[in-house]
Amino acid sequence: MRAYGHAFVFVLSLGVFLVILWLVRRRKIRERFAILWLLIAFLLLTASSIGYPYLFKIAGLVGVPYFPSALFFLAIAGLTLLVIELFAWVSKLNDRTRVLTQELAILRERVEREQSGEEQKGTNVS
Repeated sequence: MRAYGHAFVFVLSLGVFLVILWLVRRRKIRERFAILWLLIAFLLLTASSIGYPYLFKIAGLVGVPYFPSALFFLAIAGLTLLVIELFAWVSKLNDRTRVLTQELAILRERVEREQSGEEQKGTNVS
């Protein structure tokens, strides 16, 4: 039973790795996240091939009686880190958007002032 689970996890990890490579080649994932996703896929692939027998031992040492629950814990911990990274990125983008909006408003006001100043000069000359 363990051999089938091992093969299933390996094939699934390999599939995830290949999909990520395909998305990177198609430029569907930006460079910032491509490295992160490739690292995650590589770790999954390594854990499912070389480290698979060790995962059982580590789960036993930690005191996890049911091995799949240890895998779920690792997956949830990894996704939590990914969500934290995404929230940090979104927060940075929100700050940049706010600054750009303020700069745009300032530039728009300057242009309107210059245009109204030119119109007043044009009416004074005639």
